[in-house]
Amino acid sequence: MRTQLYEWHKAHGELINFSGFEMPVRYSTIAEEHLAVRTAVGLFDVSHMGRMWIKGSHSSQFLNYLVPRDLAKVAIGRHAYSYFLNERAGFRDDIVLGHYAEDLWLLVWNAGNREKIKHWLYTFKTFAGKMMGQELDIQFDDVSNSTAMFALQGPKAAPLLKDLGFEKLPSSWGAVRSKYEDISLIISRTGYTGEDGFEIIVEEATTQHPENALKIWETLLEHGSSYDIKPCGLGARDTLRLEAGYPLYGNDIEENITPLEADLLFPPFAHMEKEWFVGKYVLIEKQKTDNYPRRVGLRAFRRGPAIRHGTPLLDPKTKKQIGIATSGTYSPLLKYVIGMGYVPKNYTAEGTKVLYQVKNRTFEAEVTKFPFYDENQYGKKRKK
Repeated sequence: MRTQLYEWHKAHGELINFSGFEMPVRYSTIAEEHLAVRTAVGLFDVSHMGRMWIKGSHSSQFLNYLVPRDLAKVAIGRHAYSYFLNERAGFRDDIVLGHYAEDLWLLVWNAGNREKIKHWLYTFKTFAGKMMGQELDIQFDDVSNSTAMFALQGPKAAPLLKDLGFEKLPSSWGAVRSKYEDISLIISRTGYTGEDGFEIIVEEATTQHPENALKIWETLLEHGSSYDIKPCGLGARDTLRLEAGYPLYGNDIEENITPLEADLLFPPFAHMEKEWFVGKYVLIEKQKTDNYPRRVGLRAFRRGPAIRHGTPLLDPKTKKQIGIATSGTYSPLLKYVIGMGYVPKNYTAEGTKVLYQVKNRTFEAEVTKFPFYDENQYGKKRKK
């Protein structure tokens, strides 16, 4: 599969297969693109992600059954991060929900789960209708292929959009509907890099007619040249989200990992006081045991091989395996190897030493907090 910008990516970048899509992994180097986002601004094509409008008088109640987050607390004009769980309280996917009217929501989810999540929504609609004893007034409008979606990320993202004439930009996790010339846009102040930035949905942009998507993409790059913008691929997107401590579905969270283990079961992502949501009672029972691994950050001390998905984590004294790494990379910003993984509770304190094993050799690392970078210098909380 291809996004609306396939021809542009093919002409300017290096393509790989990602979740069935031919996507750019990089245009220059991953390090250059990574640092552009941390210090200036980068532009990503994320049109491969799923996008769906959910509307109808039962839409809010329906979605509130599906996610641990209390959606009654999400005001109109706001976006919210949460996740769908299975019956074992494992992650079906992590998602973003946008509230656009009383009975109108926008759902954004991961490309690799496009069909799985659509099937789950239709299946749960039938189940919820039986549970509520009525036919539900809910309509699903999948716009994944009839819209484009870009992520404009970095400390210069807002100045760039203002320079283009977008004076009324949303606050963090807010969203506005806007236009550029005659092209309809949805601009939300969201993203997955740790930096301030925006996700821009270009409406009425199909693969057969990519003109609107291409115009917005090239306009952002042209006007962004004075802001040191760089087009960025999936490589930098992965290193940036890891540096910020954000989990990647399929690596760090999946169907057999719960929000308790992933350290994501807290407000506002989840509200355990809600009457019911899928997986709630499994989580309540699991909380009683306190006997489950926890997701932690890992920092390597000496330059060595990168931590990868599946890398064993060992106790430094006994050399016995205690956990497993789920993501890792060499940080272009910090100049050392970072990663994340799951370890028992007694290994989660910041500064705890562990070993990671690559082939038959072991390398020292320590448990550290997220994000890996200094928030006074980088990320949304940086001191201006």
